[in-house]
Amino acid sequence: MPALRVALVGAGNIASHHLPAYAQFPEQVELVAICDLDEGLARRRAHDAGVERVYTDVDTLLREVACDALDVCVTPDQHAPVALAAIAAGRHVLVEKPFAVTLADCRKVVAAADRAGSTLMVAQNQRFLPSHQAARAIIAAGELGEVRAVQTDSIQHWGALAAGHWQHDGARAGGGAVIGVGVHRLDLVRFLAGDVKRVLSAVTRTASPRFVNGAEEYAAATFELENGAVGQAFAAVSAFRSPWSEQLLVFGERGTIHASPAPGNVRSRAFVASERRSAPVVEWADQFGGFEPVDIAAEGLPSESGQVNEILHFATCCASGAEPLSSGRDNIGTMKLVAGIYESARTGAPVELDDL
Repeated sequence: MPALRVALVGAGNIASHHLPAYAQFPEQVELVAICDLDEGLARRRAHDAGVERVYTDVDTLLREVACDALDVCVTPDQHAPVALAAIAAGRHVLVEKPFAVTLADCRKVVAAADRAGSTLMVAQNQRFLPSHQAARAIIAAGELGEVRAVQTDSIQHWGALAAGHWQHDGARAGGGAVIGVGVHRLDLVRFLAGDVKRVLSAVTRTASPRFVNGAEEYAAATFELENGAVGQAFAAVSAFRSPWSEQLLVFGERGTIHASPAPGNVRSRAFVASERRSAPVVEWADQFGGFEPVDIAAEGLPSESGQVNEILHFATCCASGAEPLSSGRDNIGTMKLVAGIYESARTGAPVELDDL
């Protein structure tokens, strides 16, 4: 099949993680233009990527560039407007996470894509890490038995960001720690263990004056999955130091999966212990061992990069018409969980996600 012709809109930090897909797999995805309000930044990215066409205006790009799709890497408050413009112009859309800053915007983009027949995918790159796909296959095969509980951490330090950076602004980012970094792990909970039924409780905290318009620095939430499993999520963007950035635990009746990085590492490959693989617990200390790495080779993904894999998956779906693994329609469930956490923190009450 011919390469999918893609225009990149937004040339900031996250765009640098998308560019390797276009450099490494030009026979599948061809980058034909780069657009950013900062023309200098757009030109630097274009130079690095070997792209000639540079724009500062999305509407002009859509009129002048013969592209099949937009790779949307702008600030979250612009995700929905850019996606809607692309869909109206007959393009497919890959939009960075978070999908949009409100559930209403998410639903509006999904409806527009459905009417136009456009492929719409949210760049939840952690679904496309080989380790996470291997973990999902193990859970889906029933090796852990019924999932009983999940626990996640999402921890960063945004103190090095410039004053007035958009990630400090809840109006531009949609919030703070939950929607900014926690959304990765919340989406992964759904990917591995299924949908969430209700948020039981949540609390958010903001102390630094750098964070404005409701952007939270710390958040914690408990929730219940559709199968009755309990969940717990913690997110922070002002941790002074942390031994890891992300942690994941999935507890089943007959096994456990964890991804707990060594201190100093951002992310860990997943490990599994189960009745099928591990010796029975005889001594008290046995319960803390018996883990082995999941087999990532079995997933047959083209790269160890989640961003590269997601972009190639997007290209395949655009060509075939298949629903993406992280489609806009599916990601409504993740954004309902984000919204439910914020609503529970606001009201101090449980929130049924079906009511959102």
